[in-house]
Amino acid sequence: MKIARLVKISDLKNVEHLVKYSGKGMTTMPKTSIEIKERIKWSERSCNKKTKKPNQDSYLFVLEDNGRIDGLSAIYTSVSQKKPSIFFKKSLSKLQSKSLKFTKDLEVLLLHLRKKPYSELGTLFIKPAYRGKGSGSLLSFSRFIFMSAHQHRFDPTVFVEIRGFKNLKGESYFWNLFSKTFFNLDFFKVDEISYIDNHFVMESIPKFPFIIEHMPKKLQRVIGKPHPNAMPAYSLLIKQNFRPNGLIDVLDGGPCLETKIKDIPLVKSARLFPVEVRRNITFDHFGFIANPLMNAFAVVKENYAFDKEKKNLLISTKVANALGLETGSIAQLLSLIHI
Repeated sequence: MKIARLVKISDLKNVEHLVKYSGKGMTTMPKTSIEIKERIKWSERSCNKKTKKPNQDSYLFVLEDNGRIDGLSAIYTSVSQKKPSIFFKKSLSKLQSKSLKFTKDLEVLLLHLRKKPYSELGTLFIKPAYRGKGSGSLLSFSRFIFMSAHQHRFDPTVFVEIRGFKNLKGESYFWNLFSKTFFNLDFFKVDEISYIDNHFVMESIPKFPFIIEHMPKKLQRVIGKPHPNAMPAYSLLIKQNFRPNGLIDVLDGGPCLETKIKDIPLVKSARLFPVEVRRNITFDHFGFIANPLMNAFAVVKENYAFDKEKKNLLISTKVANALGLETGSIAQLLSLIHI
């Protein structure tokens, strides 16, 4: 059974094995044993905090299937709290001539500082051999389910950066034909540095607007266009009320999406029910079932039923064991509508 849950320090070796498959393109993924261990500890520290508001926390989730760790995802809070996040913003610049009596709108890219803190979804990776069959939605949506159960720990706005377009050879037109001009480094080195500290971006890129009309056509076509491999994740987010906000990644030109936690359909559908574990159940529903407790958070996507008289959620012994629930426990149920 596939389970999405918070990471534990006992997962260290399995996560190390998983990360080997992520490649250098996933720059938000921890790479070394030291980095992986620190990221796990950061998540555990965040969970153990008795906090009433977000404060630069990180929550790391794993996708587990029969004891094997197949995927990883994360939420980061209070992003841009200490230093602004830097993007390009795609906008219109209006030209006007009073003497010649004309106006013209030009699309431009201009450096943009995002100063208001937000929670960011990131580090979504599933081992290629285990993608599909609902793995992506379970791992990705487990973050929304966690946020719905613990909303006070997150900034009201949720933000996600989508990987920018690359061709079949792995070439980024945005980088090769535009951003590369400003840096005397290769793409992956710049991306690694920007993950640690993006101040150098402000030092390297001019502050004036760049007219999109003057750029090569194949570059124009990929500004704000997702990587082909990111399209499933992009579609899932759109169905959950995420929308492009006009911000573009400064390195690969990928789009940025955002929404409010309260506007995410999955979050709005969340309900709590007492659990009854039964051996023989006629299942008539299917959806996300979660143990919402901070120290035991886990989610599955399985069959269930209702006892309408008792208003109990009926689950199998297998589901109960996977989630650490028993008769009398409280479970969180979320609707599959719009998913």
